[in-house]
Amino acid sequence: MLNTIPPASASRLHAGAALRGAAPDLTVPALVEIRVTIHCETSPAASARGNEASCLHEHELHLIGAAPARLRVGRGTDEQTHRFAPGTVVLLGPRLPHSLAFEHHPLHGTGNAGGLVLRFGDEPLRRGMELFPELRDAAPLLARARQGVQFVGLNEGIVSRLRRIERLQGLARFAEFTVLLNELSQWSEYRLLADAAYTDDSLGEPGGATRIYRALDHIRDNYAEELSLAEVGAIVGMRENAFSRSFRRATGQTFTDFVIGLRVATACRLLASTRQQVSSICYEVGFNNISNFNRHFRRIKGMTPGEFRAGTQRPSAFATPVS
Repeated sequence: MLNTIPPASASRLHAGAALRGAAPDLTVPALVEIRVTIHCETSPAASARGNEASCLHEHELHLIGAAPARLRVGRGTDEQTHRFAPGTVVLLGPRLPHSLAFEHHPLHGTGNAGGLVLRFGDEPLRRGMELFPELRDAAPLLARARQGVQFVGLNEGIVSRLRRIERLQGLARFAEFTVLLNELSQWSEYRLLADAAYTDDSLGEPGGATRIYRALDHIRDNYAEELSLAEVGAIVGMRENAFSRSFRRATGQTFTDFVIGLRVATACRLLASTRQQVSSICYEVGFNNISNFNRHFRRIKGMTPGEFRAGTQRPSAFATPVS
């Protein structure tokens, strides 16, 4: 029901259907279905250089770690900046342009210790509401998330639950997540981070947002393939120049930077959760050579793939490969 970019062991042929909320392929091993349910990762110290909005289809629930954070939401003249102290919990909805950066590294090389980000898909969760009406209790929270939500005065029990999700797997993780979602839905002390959620009008042409969302769907399902601005623009019925402008307004990034950022973000997940070789991950996520992959990875994350893996992966966190 909830989703993320699948691990390398899960075929990309199943990823598109899962993200669209389609019925699962019954030939896929049960372990794969468990592995792609929900994603929880630590916030690495490299994020001090900035954390681009690399996937606008997911909700991101951030627990700010030891390093105070600076969040920019919106775009252009509507952009707003917020600063968060360690321990703050922030929910950012899909398609909300944002950039999260840590203001400084704590001493002694501890990086952003204690930071977490929990990612879960929007559309699969909403489809789940059709099957399980109880999930609709979270609908108001998800609507607010499109403007960004800072929870004020959360008790330690809720924060501890978020940390437990990182350690759990499968049904236990999902069960804990639903309890957390219920608690956050009922929390009445919060503030919205953006003045308004996105509308078609915000992209300057009728239906513009719908077309950009379709483009994002296509990029998400085909990020590892060859993609061009002209090709994707044609798929959604927009001229290349108009599509380029609208895409940048909606995401805050150029088409090329967005695709590269999504590939690097996917690589980070594989580095943190599998034992795959770096060269294998490079080609898995769509780069055509290792030097190009390393260059973009270092530019975005501020370190090499090997350094990222060493800094974010505990021995017990390695996933068991799926044959």
